[in-house]
Amino acid sequence: MAELSVATFNTHWGVDMCARPFDVVQVCRGLDADVLVLQECWRPFGRPAYVDQIAVATGATLRDVTFMSDRNRARPRHLVVTPDGPAGTCGLAVLSRLPVLAWYDVPLPHVGGDVVHRRHSLVATLDVGGTPVTIGAVHASHRLWGSLPQLRRVDRELAAIGAPNAIVGDCNMWGPPIAAVLRGRRRAVRGRTWPAWGPHSQIDHVWVGPDLEPIDPWIGRPVGSDHLPVRVTLRVA
Repeated sequence: MAELSVATFNTHWGVDMCARPFDVVQVCRGLDADVLVLQECWRPFGRPAYVDQIAVATGATLRDVTFMSDRNRARPRHLVVTPDGPAGTCGLAVLSRLPVLAWYDVPLPHVGGDVVHRRHSLVATLDVGGTPVTIGAVHASHRLWGSLPQLRRVDRELAAIGAPNAIVGDCNMWGPPIAAVLRGRRRAVRGRTWPAWGPHSQIDHVWVGPDLEPIDPWIGRPVGSDHLPVRVTLRVA
């Protein structure tokens, strides 16, 4: 029976709330997921990027998309960036240890007041033991209610692809409002994920349809980011 493990983790640019670096590579190796969806992945100019190091350490195929420059005011306070020359970037990444059959880049509707001018979903169709399974990776808008039309867009794109699929990532919204928009989907993992030091809300999600069965849902401990990592195994029903 076809199964894959999926994890999502908002890396907070690889630093804690005091802008002290933490070992993102070690955290992601510990998640031991077939598919990793990572938000707020920093690529500093002129220095190694941890997403590339994770890809090497896990033997995964990497694809990422830029959301903003590291000169953007949304970067963590006290983060030290290169003052001169080209700016670094920050964005969304997907890493897969499974064969990737197809990649799709889905532009999402812009939300007024969002510090990111244009968000995208990275969508990957994977070969899971001969069965195609599609993962729609997201980092939805932080603006109140702005994430819902973006998640609806991803849901429509996945429906058009047609394979068993899941929406995975930082949705910046609680479960009940999302459930009202993503009809026919359910939360594969339930539990508070933000803020990491005293979580009161679940905004990091894995949303599956009826053809994927969640097994062993898990929410991790604080590891440096302001979000907790989330992991689950999905079995094709």
